[in-house]
Amino acid sequence: MKRKALKQTKLYRTLCNLWVKKACAEDRKLGVDFAAWEENPAPLHGNKYQPSTDGLKEVLDKLPIKDTDVIVDIGCGKGKAMYLMSRFPFAYIDGIEFSKELCQTARENFKKLHLPQCTVIQADAAEFECYDDYNYFYIFNSFPRAVFRKMLNHILYSLAKNPRKIYFIYLNPVCHDMLIETGVFKLLFRKRHLIRWFQYYCYTN
Repeated sequence: MKRKALKQTKLYRTLCNLWVKKACAEDRKLGVDFAAWEENPAPLHGNKYQPSTDGLKEVLDKLPIKDTDVIVDIGCGKGKAMYLMSRFPFAYIDGIEFSKELCQTARENFKKLHLPQCTVIQADAAEFECYDDYNYFYIFNSFPRAVFRKMLNHILYSLAKNPRKIYFIYLNPVCHDMLIETGVFKLLFRKRHLIRWFQYYCYTN
């Protein structure tokens, strides 16, 4: 068992290093900063920043996105997922991020990439309540469970107040149980990956 676990750890580290190396090379071509991982200075509010994977494009390809749809990235960090979303016909793309420094980096990235449809809002996801305009939601395991619960309650309240069809895209869905237990969300499909935190789950109501 120990030998098997060691092999899995080595494989995990190798794949992670390859992923980071590839992402940094893409950053250099674009002149932006998406790839560098960042420790969260406020761990009670959020987890370490890591950029979303390019697999998000394949997930979005499966969804009926129209030019009237609006998406929010909850815990957007430096904005990599929002950059990937900009390749789809969303009316606009918002991101919520607690860290002032990450917000600034994301805004600089979008300015360099000429993406005026991408807007970053500095806010605490546990307190943010302005979800009524969104029908697409995205998150990459951005928060501890307590923060996720509060965020989810705000979304549920928004749905009760303004019923609508929504899609919830979740990379590394460690709080999958919370979504299902609401009785509101059902799993639409999975995009699996050898590395657990590269897996996407997509839900709808």
